[in-house]
Amino acid sequence: MDNISMKALDKFFKESSLFNDEKKEIKKNSICCKRCNNNKYIELRRLQIRRCDEEATIVYYCSNLLKYKMHKKNFKSSEQLVKSINSSNKSSTSRMDYYNRILSSSCSTDMIFQRMISTINFKEVVPLPKNNSMFRFVIKCFNNTNNVILGPLKISSGITLTDLPSLSIPMSHYHLNKNNFVQDNFIHRISENETEPMKKFIERLRFIDSRMQMLISDYIRHIDESSPIYYMLKKNNVKFNQNWIFTGIINKGNNNTEYINIRYFKDSFKGKKKIGTNVYCGDDYLDEMADLLSRDTFCYINGNIYPLIKVNYIIINERIVNNIPMVNFTCKAYFVDINFIPNSIHCSTKRI
Repeated sequence: MDNISMKALDKFFKESSLFNDEKKEIKKNSICCKRCNNNKYIELRRLQIRRCDEEATIVYYCSNLLKYKMHKKNFKSSEQLVKSINSSNKSSTSRMDYYNRILSSSCSTDMIFQRMISTINFKEVVPLPKNNSMFRFVIKCFNNTNNVILGPLKISSGITLTDLPSLSIPMSHYHLNKNNFVQDNFIHRISENETEPMKKFIERLRFIDSRMQMLISDYIRHIDESSPIYYMLKKNNVKFNQNWIFTGIINKGNNNTEYINIRYFKDSFKGKKKIGTNVYCGDDYLDEMADLLSRDTFCYINGNIYPLIKVNYIIINERIVNNIPMVNFTCKAYFVDINFIPNSIHCSTKRI
């Protein structure tokens, strides 16, 4: 027989019609509380058996005693409170602690970054969940134990909240394009006025793009019929050095202007948040901004953002370029968090 909880037993004795006579006696105030002999506010409780040779008896408690017992159960002594406060004071949940932890294992020094770059590879190639005509390379590094992580850093040190303004870049987001399709990217226009940490960050982004291009070329060179994209490449006459294009994290626009593209996950993974990427201003969560980014209506957002990224996928799809069928490989970098610098955000619902 399964164990029955005390709460379930209490509910049974309180609601069961088997004890109607006892309930009438309670209403007459002729039954007293087991502990305090009070005959008011009595509640019917569970059977009590002290020894196997004793007859079972029904136990009654007054509601005041029950409230006291519940209060006593949840009560903490002063010593327990002090211990709890000291413990929570020592363990910080700051986003900066998290950022420093993941950056230290991926790019805190040139040597660690080079090791990460050299271990980047493709884990697998799979169809997109919502579009079987498109595929993606899933990226791995460090023998699949880490993500590809990158963010701007001060020289040979970690980051704090006060460092973020000097390590941030102005980024813009147009939530709908001209055809009213939702966009998931923030862009930064690369200029000649970047700070030294940002120049280092951009240089490392170029290394990641170059590594991805090399891996794609090698994959095409050694592809066989077991690959899910074999027939796509064959149909478009793709060779390791022809009929395919690469769209990197950094790509060129008009007049050879270069842009950094960083994306966010629009769909929430666990359903608890509005979108799949956390949105912060320092250590404060921006629920309203997450709500805005989750919608399908136009908005324009501009602000200084700390560009901490993870590289998850390379998306593979067919395209026509200058009337020539080609296969496009797009390297997608996503924000670990979208972390805005205070007093830098500008939003509008008017198209610019």
